[in-house]
Amino acid sequence: MRSTRRLTGVALCLALLAGACGDDGGGAEDAEDGPTTSGAATTGFPDDRCQANRDAGQLVFVTSFDYSAAASIIDVVVAEEQGFFEDVCLDVALQAGFSTANVPLLAAGQAQVTSLGSFSEVAVANAAGADIVAIAVEGKTSIEELLVEDGRGITELADLTGHRVGIKGAIPYSVRAMLAAAGVDESTLQQTEVGFNPVVLFETDIDALPVYKSNEPAQLDAAGYAGRYTVFDPRDDEVPASFAVYATSRDFAEEHPSAVADFLRAALHGFAWAVEHPEEAVAATLERSDPQLFFQPEGEAFRWATESALVLDTTPDGEPVGAVDLELLEAEVAYLVELGVIEEGSVDVASSADPAFVEEVTEEGKVAWLG
Repeated sequence: MRSTRRLTGVALCLALLAGACGDDGGGAEDAEDGPTTSGAATTGFPDDRCQANRDAGQLVFVTSFDYSAAASIIDVVVAEEQGFFEDVCLDVALQAGFSTANVPLLAAGQAQVTSLGSFSEVAVANAAGADIVAIAVEGKTSIEELLVEDGRGITELADLTGHRVGIKGAIPYSVRAMLAAAGVDESTLQQTEVGFNPVVLFETDIDALPVYKSNEPAQLDAAGYAGRYTVFDPRDDEVPASFAVYATSRDFAEEHPSAVADFLRAALHGFAWAVEHPEEAVAATLERSDPQLFFQPEGEAFRWATESALVLDTTPDGEPVGAVDLELLEAEVAYLVELGVIEEGSVDVASSADPAFVEEVTEEGKVAWLG
């Protein structure tokens, strides 16, 4: 059984005041507009830990898809808006980004925490020489699925062999794993680059389209295509996968462990708040989003409803949201090896993901908040 270091309430305060976090060294420059690097802690938060967090300097958090109302993004937006980071003496600056570009920012020290699309992205990056650590995994299933237009003669995945698949860069890892498990030889697929409008499934000659469960299906249904496509979901085939992953660099995690843990404390508290107040949470993300991405209230509400439900549904009873399941991640990496994405032995899951941070800031399946 996995050991825990969970602290909450009085136990948290006593442990921290006794010096449990005294090893957090400082030295980072003060943020221009954030909390000062000295002074009393926020009410209910131990002074020593507060100072350790302030010594970490400003934490830059980079999102994985602009300011969409997605899990691991909306959490942080809410935490910033509601003052949860300030409550734990952290100065956090939010920066819009896209998942594929975030790992180099961590490596260069230009960001301290980021959200990523899946643990597979951590594994692929580390196999290529990066040294980042997944510190929380909210979604314990695939966020992607495959849509097939009805009437194309594809009633099961094996029928897809030799057909055309629309892609945006590449077929997602989880969908590739699902296809491999069904015996589909990926080399037989005719992969065609398509745009972001999912109606290409019906208006071009492609037969199948990988999509995000929290995005394209709602767009298609709103456009009048409901009931005209079949969904193949990796979750139905028990393909090990993940989404909404928080990551940091190993160096930052080792130098400022309390800041990393308390970032998650505030972010996961933000997740819970967003579940209770979905309209306000979605509105907060829309206010920050890039107008050129044309995020709409209905679409973002669907995104958050879908992703929060998936996160909660795939979190085992008694476990907190974000808990790191090393066995699940091992299985996810095994598929990457089978697909030839990475070489066997190139990734040590135990050192690429750390359950300790979520364990430290949760108790009995919930965030150990202040007071």
